Amino acid sequence: MALSLRDVRCDPIANHALNELMHHYTVAQEKSRLVLTKKSGGMKLFLNNLDDLHQWNFMRNQQMVKEIERLHVLLTTTNQKRESWKVRALMAETQLLEATAKNSNGGRQNVSDVRYASLRRYLAKRLHPDFASGEGIEKVVRNEIFKEVWNEINRLDQGVSTTSFAAARSSWAA
Repeated sequence: MALSLRDVRCDPIANHALNELMHHYTVAQEKSRLVLTKKSGGMKLFLNNLDDLHQWNFMRNQQMVKEIERLHVLLTTTNQKRESWKVRALMAETQLLEATAKNSNGGRQNVSDVRYASLRRYLAKRLHPDFASGEGIEKVVRNEIFKEVWNEINRLDQGVSTTSFAAARSSWAA
C-alpha cells in the first residue's frame, strides 16, 4: 500500500510523529512513500507505511519515559542532598552560637546576648554615617537616625528604661 501525506494527516499518531520529524527534516511525497531529508545534511529517511511512523513515535515515547525516570532520580537525590546540607548548616550555626557564647565573657554570655551583639554590629555597619550612602539631606537624616538609635542601644547596654525610645518612635510615625 502506498503512503501519502493525506494518509498521515488522517492518523493522529502518525501525524504527531511526522510533525516532530519535520523540525529536522523536510518532507517530500514520492509515488509510494514519503522521503524525509535532513535539513542539515543529506541523510534521508524513507517511510513506506504508517507503521513506520507509529514505531518511531513509540521509540520516542520510550526515550522520553527513560529521561523522565532519570530526571526523577536526579530530583530525589538533589532534594536529599539539600536536606542534608540544611541539617548540617543548622548544626554548624548551633555550634557556632554555643562556641561564641562560651568564649564571650568567660562563658557567661547566653545565645540572646550573642544575637544582640550581632544585631548591634549589623546596625553599626548599616547606619553609621561613614557608611551612609546618598548626598546632602539624605546623609544628614541618616546621621540623625543613627545618633538616636545608637543612643538607645547604649541605654539598653546600661540597663536604662526604654521609654524614651518609645516616645522617639511615636514621634517618627507622626
